[in-house]
This record gives sequence, C-alpha cells and structure tokens, in this order.
Amino acid sequence: MSGLVVRRSLTIGALVGLAFMTQGIPLWAQIGEPDDMVRVELSEAFYVLPDSSLSDVISRLNHTRLPGAGGQMSQGLTEYHIRPTWRPIGVGGRCRVSDLTLTVQVRITLPSWPGEALRPEEERASWRVIEDAIRSHEYRHRDLTVHAARSLARDLSALETRGCRALEQVFAGEVALADARLEEAHAQLDQDTPERLSIGRRTGGRR
Repeated sequence: MSGLVVRRSLTIGALVGLAFMTQGIPLWAQIGEPDDMVRVELSEAFYVLPDSSLSDVISRLNHTRLPGAGGQMSQGLTEYHIRPTWRPIGVGGRCRVSDLTLTVQVRITLPSWPGEALRPEEERASWRVIEDAIRSHEYRHRDLTVHAARSLARDLSALETRGCRALEQVFAGEVALADARLEEAHAQLDQDTPERLSIGRRTGGRR
C-alpha cells in the first residue's frame, strides 16, 4: 500500500481535451470522524461534458475512458494511496509498533454537464439519475478504501514480535496482504455493479 492504486467503474472510453475542475472535501463531513491512526484526504475532480443534449451526453459517456494506472477505464474514477508511517519500539526483548499513522489519499473523478441548466426538466431528471449512479459507485470505492485502512491500522497497532527486525518483516507482510484483499474487494464491487448507463439509454432526452 505504498503506491497509487486506481479503481474504475463502468466500461467507457477516453475524452480528449476536456476541462477538469477539482475541489477538496473534508472527509469528516462525508462519513464521520476517522480513527486516530487513520488520516483521510479526499478530493473530487470533474471532467466537463460539452454536449447540448442528454442523448449526446449519453453517447459520449458510452465512449468514454478515463485514463488510469492500469486495469479497465471508466466514466468515474477512484484513485487511492494508503501510506503507513510508524516506528518500532523495543521493550524487554520484545518489539511493538509505535506512532502509527495511515495516510489515505482518495481522489474521485466524476462527469459534469454544464448544459443541463438549459435543458427540459425531463432531461435534467434523467441526468441526475445517471450522475447519482456514477457518484454513488465511486463513493462506495472510497468507503471500501477507508474501511480497509481502519482495519489495517487496528491490525498493525497490535503487532508485537521478539526483536524489531522480525517486526518489520511481519509489518510488511500484513500491509501486502491487506493490499491484495482491498484490490479484490474493489474488483468484486465493479463486478457486482450493473451497467448504470442503461437507465440513461432508456430515458434518453430529445434534442
């Protein structure tokens, strides 16, 4: 969990030359105060859909791939980086974890359609369904990541071995195992999520 891991949802293609907007969000306002050992930094970025009608928006989304670091690409993107910092402390021949902090950086990229304001209410309502589905899915990836970090923090803080060299090895093994489990959980979430833009295709707006 020392590197950047990218999660995506849906099956969509690459938008070239689109404008991006970004903003920071305090996590406590989203899902409650984190555990003392886990520090979460959340930000949102938006790519702009320049289309004038909902049908064009849906067509563009169905051919959209947000670039990421490997794996499938999608209309929504969740990037996360979990970085543990700590120091070993030896007492009476035993060694335990001290001063543990897990910094969790999560960046969620979502679509934005400025033309929505000029369209009929029927199209705006359909767009909100699509937008909410993409946002909800990406935030479930966020929740999985934060939950995994909190569980890992509890496991790491309880580690104790005979000698600090052994502790470093056990610590690294716990982090690697948690990383693999989190990757599986993200993949399972994507697998269990139906293709959300089918809603948009059924209710596509008129020009």
